[in-house]
Amino acid sequence: MRTHFEIEPIRRLWRLAFPLIIANISTPILGLADAAISGHLDYAYYLAAVTVGAELLVAFFGVFSFLRMGTTGMVAQAVGASDHSLSFNILLHMVTLATVIGIGLFVLGSQAIAPILELAQVPSEMHRPLKEYLETRLWGGPANLALLVLTGWFIGRGHTQVALCLAIGINLLNVCLNYTLAIGCQMNSFGIALGTVISEYVGLMIAFTLLALSLKNTKRLTKQTWQLSLVIKLIKVNLPLMIRTIALHSVFITLSIFAARLGTVEAASIGLILVLLATAAYALDGIAYATEIEAGQSLGECHYNRFVDSLKGGAILSGISAITMISIFTIFQLQIFSALTDFSAVIEQASGLMVWFAGLVMVLCWSYWLNGIFIGLTKT
Repeated sequence: MRTHFEIEPIRRLWRLAFPLIIANISTPILGLADAAISGHLDYAYYLAAVTVGAELLVAFFGVFSFLRMGTTGMVAQAVGASDHSLSFNILLHMVTLATVIGIGLFVLGSQAIAPILELAQVPSEMHRPLKEYLETRLWGGPANLALLVLTGWFIGRGHTQVALCLAIGINLLNVCLNYTLAIGCQMNSFGIALGTVISEYVGLMIAFTLLALSLKNTKRLTKQTWQLSLVIKLIKVNLPLMIRTIALHSVFITLSIFAARLGTVEAASIGLILVLLATAAYALDGIAYATEIEAGQSLGECHYNRFVDSLKGGAILSGISAITMISIFTIFQLQIFSALTDFSAVIEQASGLMVWFAGLVMVLCWSYWLNGIFIGLTKT
C-alpha cells in the first residue's frame, strides 16, 4: 500500500506533467535568453529595461490566461460529445474575443506606459529603452492572446504534441530573431522587443496553418453563428481564475515597479531573480496541470482512493521538484548569473537575493499544487 501511495501516483503524475513542463518552461527559458542577450549589450540599463519590461508584460498578458483555460475545457467537452461544429464555434468565438481584447490592450496600454513609468520614478537612463520596449511589445498583443486560444483548442482536442511543438518553435525563432536584431543589427533592447513581436505573428500564422490542416480531416462543419451566450459562459467559467491571476501578477508588477525605482543595478539584479523565479513557477505549473487532471478524473470516477493518492503524489512531486530547482540554481548561481550578464555589481546583488528565491519557491510549490487540486475539482 505504501508503494502504491508514494511511487505509482508520482510516476503517473510525472508522465502527465513532463510534456507540460517542457512546454511551460520554454517560455521562461526565452526570458533567460533575452536576459543573456541584453546582459551582454553595452549598458546595464538595457538589461534592466528588458527584464523589468518583460516581467510587467508577463503579468499584463497573463491576466488573460483564462482564454486558454476556458477554451481547453469547453473544447474537450465538445470533442467528447463528437460535436466538432461546437468545437470550431468555440474557437471562432474565443479568437474573436482574444483579438478584441488584444487590440484594446494595445490602445489602452500605449497610453498608460508614460504615466506608469512616471509613477515608478524610473532612472533617466533606463526610461527611454524601457518605454520603447513596452510600446513595441504591445503590438504583439492580439497575436499573443490569439495564440493562447489556439493552444487551448489544440490541447482540448488532445493534440498536445502540436501545442508543445508550437510553443518550442515560437520560442526558438524568438531567440534567434532577438539575438540577430539586438546584437547583430545593434538595435539593443528595441531589437529584442521587435524580435518577440515578429515571432508571435509568425507563430500565429503557423498555428492557423496547423488549424486548417486539422480541420481538413474533420467532418463537414455546420454554419457558425455568433452566440453571445456562449461567450458569457466561457468567461463565467474562468472569472474566478482571472481574479486570482490578477492578484498573483499584481505582486510581480509591484515588485518590478519598486525594483525600477531603486536604481539600475538593483532593478537588473531583481530582474534576474524574477527570471529564475518565473522559470521555477512555470515548471511547477506543469505539475499543477497534471494534478488538475488527476483530481478531475478521480472526482468524475468517484474514486476516493485515487484522489487521496494523487494528493500525496502531487505533494511529494511538488516538494521534490522545488528542492531540486533550488539546489541547482543555488549551486550554479554564479555560472548562471555570469552567463546572463557581464556586470559584476549586478551579479553580486543577485547572489545576495538567492535566499529569498529559495523561500519563494518553497511557498510556490505548495500553492501551485493546491491550485491544481481545486481547479481540477472546479472549486474555483
